Amino acid sequence: MNAESASTEAVVRHHLRAFLDQQGVTAIVSDYDDNASFCSETRIYRGKHEIADFFTEFIASLPVNAIERFTLRSLQVDRNIACITWSVGSDILLGTDTFVVHRGKIVSQTFAMLTAPGSMVHWTRSGRKTGTSGCSSKVPTAKTSPRTRRLI
Repeated sequence: MNAESASTEAVVRHHLRAFLDQQGVTAIVSDYDDNASFCSETRIYRGKHEIADFFTEFIASLPVNAIERFTLRSLQVDRNIACITWSVGSDILLGTDTFVVHRGKIVSQTFAMLTAPGSMVHWTRSGRKTGTSGCSSKVPTAKTSPRTRRLI
């Protein structure tokens, strides 16, 4: 692995640890450049403030114990680009993120996920959550699996 790939991987792993260890939205967005863009199916978020809003709403929309059931399925890195695939039990069948890293910061990210029919995670075109009956707005304490810890 070359130095650029190693640096990109370190940034993405730090980002994942902040999310999985529930260090808070401030820690999650600390890996982003001030002018980063974050592309989802519903909209493009620009800058740390909008990206923080995304993570606040996304975390609040997750089903109870979702972070405990998070599984990192793959992490691929090529120079300044990283791609991860993941799942959350039977609620989120597949999630994928692609990161572009420059000078130690995420400058661009794409995000998509496939939820199971009847899942409690729902997003509207505005990026706001809907249909979250049964979802907790407080994220439980994470206890990630040994498999996830090995990948991160």
